[in-house]
Amino acid sequence: MNKTDKIVVLGATGYMGSWLVKDLTDAGFENIYGSFSNPKKADALLKVLPDLKLTQINVLNDTDKLNQIMQDANWVFNDTAAFSGTEKTTTDYIVTKTIMANNVMLAIKNAGTVQKIVHLGSVGTIGAGHLDPTVTEYDETDYSALDPNNIWGVMKVAEEKVVTRWANELNLDYVIVHPTNVIGPSFLKWNHDMIPAYLKDGGTMIDSQMDSVDVRDMAQLEISMMNNVDAKNIRIMGKGFNMRFSDLVTIVQEHLNAQQIQQLFGNMTEIIDTKTALAVLKNTPDSDYYKENINKVNNTFNLYTKYPDLYNYQYTDAKTTVTNALDKMLKDLD
Repeated sequence: MNKTDKIVVLGATGYMGSWLVKDLTDAGFENIYGSFSNPKKADALLKVLPDLKLTQINVLNDTDKLNQIMQDANWVFNDTAAFSGTEKTTTDYIVTKTIMANNVMLAIKNAGTVQKIVHLGSVGTIGAGHLDPTVTEYDETDYSALDPNNIWGVMKVAEEKVVTRWANELNLDYVIVHPTNVIGPSFLKWNHDMIPAYLKDGGTMIDSQMDSVDVRDMAQLEISMMNNVDAKNIRIMGKGFNMRFSDLVTIVQEHLNAQQIQQLFGNMTEIIDTKTALAVLKNTPDSDYYKENINKVNNTFNLYTKYPDLYNYQYTDAKTTVTNALDKMLKDLD
């Protein structure tokens, strides 16, 4: 990418998108266009990054605006998380994601100038839904089993296949980036991570693996994949470190006092320890839950990338990332 090339970031005000446009700006790129859905977030982003060129776009139906923002674009980051708000069934979610991907790729086709797309996927498309506990290792060559109960994985697989089909037809280079649990400090006030998603008023949860990546590394990984001419037509996992849900709770309890925990998480999720969980699970070895999750509970589930040399992670310590996130959450309460 040249500093004056037109770069389009769809979902520029999101949790990962906002870090992405910040890092692109810090790197000296001068022609960054972004889409947003929430004007309040856009205003906040423009206060700190005033040179961004932002357009409110509903990627599910604003095809004219998509065509406009793609005009003369050279590089596209698709970090948008499009939902209509009316989805109820797995099919509904597949339709929504398919519409989004088709609209984006058609706009790229109409522009005729885009050289590469980096598309944000999800690790939910890798190693999920499989019911053979003898298989403990998965890399990017795996596609999650299309279990209708795995709505997130199914819809993201559908979305990815639309993007790659279009890219192949257009002879367009692409990288699909599949993050594990994305955690770390939010760049904008409203965008927080998987920590509150797991811990806020969550009831109980069985202790198991929580493979994760820092949001700041995710932004840099996307930029690195766009800049690397040898990274093309691949799917790559984003994983910076291993941890368990019990590790997360321990870090929270050591870093925050009781009042702060209540402020951020309410009645924080209670973790069922591994020994207790295994004592129950051993009685249900034929259940789908056991087959799919026993390796994660036992800490023998290994997600690894085929491309370890393509990116050097900067944030590899779970405690640092979690405490950075917690401090930002507290700051954003003000």
